[in-house]
Amino acid sequence: MYKNIWAGWSRLAVRAGACLTAVSLLAAGGTRISYGADSSVIETLSITFKTEFGEQEEIPVPEITVKAGDCTKGDVQYRTDYDNWKPGKKVRVEITVNANEGKVFPTTLNRSKCKVTGADFVSAKALDDTTFQVKADYVPVTVLGDTSKAGWTGSRKRATWKAVDYAPGYSLVLYGNNKVIKRLTVEGATSLDMTEYMDDMDKTYYYEVKAIPVTKEQKKYLKEGMFVTSSDQEFDWEDWDRTSSSSGSGSTGTGGPGAGDGGAIKGNNYIMPDGRKETNTWKKIDNRWYYFDQNGNMARGWQNIGGFWYFMNNDGIMQSGWINPDGSSWFYLKPGGDMCTGWIQPNPGEWYYLNPWGYMERDWILVGDKWYYMDQSGRMQTGWVWVRDKWYYLYSDGSMAANTEIDGRRLGADGAEIK
Repeated sequence: MYKNIWAGWSRLAVRAGACLTAVSLLAAGGTRISYGADSSVIETLSITFKTEFGEQEEIPVPEITVKAGDCTKGDVQYRTDYDNWKPGKKVRVEITVNANEGKVFPTTLNRSKCKVTGADFVSAKALDDTTFQVKADYVPVTVLGDTSKAGWTGSRKRATWKAVDYAPGYSLVLYGNNKVIKRLTVEGATSLDMTEYMDDMDKTYYYEVKAIPVTKEQKKYLKEGMFVTSSDQEFDWEDWDRTSSSSGSGSTGTGGPGAGDGGAIKGNNYIMPDGRKETNTWKKIDNRWYYFDQNGNMARGWQNIGGFWYFMNNDGIMQSGWINPDGSSWFYLKPGGDMCTGWIQPNPGEWYYLNPWGYMERDWILVGDKWYYMDQSGRMQTGWVWVRDKWYYLYSDGSMAANTEIDGRRLGADGAEIK
């Protein structure tokens, strides 16, 4: 009876936030019994998520333990079905903790009192006096799988491999006659132009490719896969002449050969004589470049291919030079079709600046620690310019002069002439 009375007093003290050191109760017959209130309240919890990377492509369920001498772990509920778990995508976990006899929980515990390791603390609160619920966000992990196919396409100098589930990037090692030629990392693509590294027709080339995490954060929940070796690539003079003459100066220069591969555009696809649709490949047809995506469909609009941006018009034809797709912003594409950023000089003496997203800049721009002025056509200006009722002077490299005197005219810290 005394224990029941004491538990009630303890709960009232906790809910009221009182700091009790002892409660004295009179027993039948006048005997006084004392209980320490602080000893009945569970003040700290420690919950650990332990995960070990398993087999490739396996997403293991973590082992969850509760460390506290006065309570035990109860039910564990995952708010996302296991079949929908994805590496790196948080899963909400609800853990029930049961107090031992004679113990009670406070209303809540903050993250300093409820320590969660291996997952992110969300909340910790009592469901009743002896039942507590801790919520945490767990990030599933996995070992990346291996690509099922690694070979060559297009001009036979473009490495192409099958995507690996959840892989943010790939590590490639190119070999020539069994010696390492180049090590590369590819993000967000499953093909790479190797033209600049394959410059000896007498060598037999192949590459190894494996799926890898790229960023520090990705390495917390992903482990790299295993290297897969591609098919060999050998050349004869006919191959070499064709790929060299079609390569051009841009990234798409090693797209698919034109006449001679037996295929043709049929509807929105490029179909080979055996009925197979070509995928993830460039095709040069009537001196125009087209790209067919992972589904074999002719690409249109902006496309990121091999880490470079390209623009195909409504007919699927790759564009080059100045383009203004929606009539509001200009972009400049190299002869090979890949989009430019930074400073460009399309013609002698004409400089333009394209921001990191490829948009042509106008008006004042800050590049590094220097100011430049671009007119409404985007061309960089030099000499004296009149901007919003003020005179400025731009050196021959386009940078703005400031805190100086030029042609007998004083310029302030903001570059404007001081009158």
